[in-house]
Amino acid sequence: MNFFSRDDAALLETLARGEFNLPGFRNHTLRQFLPQRSSGQISRTPKSLRLRGLVKKVGRTYKYYLTDSGKQAIAAGIYLKHLVLIPKLPEAA
Repeated sequence: MNFFSRDDAALLETLARGEFNLPGFRNHTLRQFLPQRSSGQISRTPKSLRLRGLVKKVGRTYKYYLTDSGKQAIAAGIYLKHLVLIPKLPEAA
């Protein structure tokens, strides 16, 4: 996952929203927040996130939840991008 890629950053920032903590999310839910992605890309997203250990699947359903390590990794990546790296870019130039 690349926090500087527009598509990946939009996905990760969508997953970091608080409204997915209790009910979880499904492919249908992600399609509402990521209209720029095709349905094929959206359907492959949860499996990719599961292989990385960021989400877990609820048995016998199509629902996914962020793992604790997934929440921490996404929060840390967003924090580093917006509050540390991007403000330092003008100083480096």
